[in-house]
Amino acid sequence: MFSDDQLQDAIEGKAVGDYYPYNTNNEREIEAHIRRMLYRLKRIPNLIVDAEWEHFGSGYASFVEFFCYRKEDITVIEEKNGERELEIRGIIIDVCRLAPVTIMGEDERMRIINIAVNEEVGGAYSSLLDDPRRLKISERFHTVERQLKQALEEFEYVILDEETVNKPLSFKTKIPTIYRESYGYKVLDALFYWED
Repeated sequence: MFSDDQLQDAIEGKAVGDYYPYNTNNEREIEAHIRRMLYRLKRIPNLIVDAEWEHFGSGYASFVEFFCYRKEDITVIEEKNGERELEIRGIIIDVCRLAPVTIMGEDERMRIINIAVNEEVGGAYSSLLDDPRRLKISERFHTVERQLKQALEEFEYVILDEETVNKPLSFKTKIPTIYRESYGYKVLDALFYWED
């Protein structure tokens, strides 16, 4: 899908793609495009979408992460000491800031809520980047998956599959990622990386 030169450009933080806004290499235009897509996702009935725009609080992430779920995907695990522990099952969509591609898979997230002020005080979540085999969606989420794919396609995003992202890079490089050592770089690492 991408040439070695394009993958190297992405690793260097340059946008690659044949159509707007990626062909402009303008970060603001690309971010605005992703935000418009987020608003489209939020119009899917009964869907809650949490977005991580701020590079996970530090460093640089070459992608924006959306976590999509419905109210029925939230389970209260326990309530004690003024806190409510929640388990939330949903779909992660990582939208590349450097190319018109995404990856999608499931996640189970934990959240601890202070009941008195209704604020999140802790939690846990995982990433699709540490294990590309997680790019699967169970039957439970097929309706939501179909709706998400339709929205992504409207914004001309290609959803990369496990086979594509697991291909080893065919060239030597250095990627600023915390997820993999250089001897194991995959196509996934060239497009979706986080430098903390």
